[in-house]
Amino acid sequence: MIRRFICQGLQQKAQGQALVLVTIILTFLMMLIMTCMEVAARYEQRAQIEDALKQATRSSVQAFDYAAFSRNGQLLRETSATSVSGCAGLAPNSARALACTVLATNLLTISGVQDTPDQTAARVTWTFLPQGGTCVFPNGHPSITFITPAVCATLTPQMTGLLGWGTWTPQLDAADTLDHIER
Repeated sequence: MIRRFICQGLQQKAQGQALVLVTIILTFLMMLIMTCMEVAARYEQRAQIEDALKQATRSSVQAFDYAAFSRNGQLLRETSATSVSGCAGLAPNSARALACTVLATNLLTISGVQDTPDQTAARVTWTFLPQGGTCVFPNGHPSITFITPAVCATLTPQMTGLLGWGTWTPQLDAADTLDHIER
């Protein structure tokens, strides 16, 4: 008797149960898809800004002193080891002016940055090592030592993701050096 009651209870179907189940599954599936899209967009935006910063350091280190180059030497346009934040007070022909210009230009096409390109460029800490040396990055990021002239940069941009789920500020580091000239 109990067996027949259980079998009849399993065979009875209430209308609308499948619709509720599909709605719940689709809701969680959409949340999962949106989260995946947000994470992917944040990785892409971070990679684009990091690439812009790396291009700026590479362009800056390539702005070497041509007079020293003609004497078979390698020097940056910057004459002493300096660490400077932002892009204010630039000498027009300096390596930092070139770095700031390249960075601001490359930031124009990047989405997800809350500030303007000039405001973001003002957040960069530039380190110029005309004789080589060690770039020390904040927050425990590993240091890099160079034997040739080098330019290092650290940037913490304020960013939002694709869906605008909060602000995040990753630390981006870049460093580049001139290729060593064999003498």
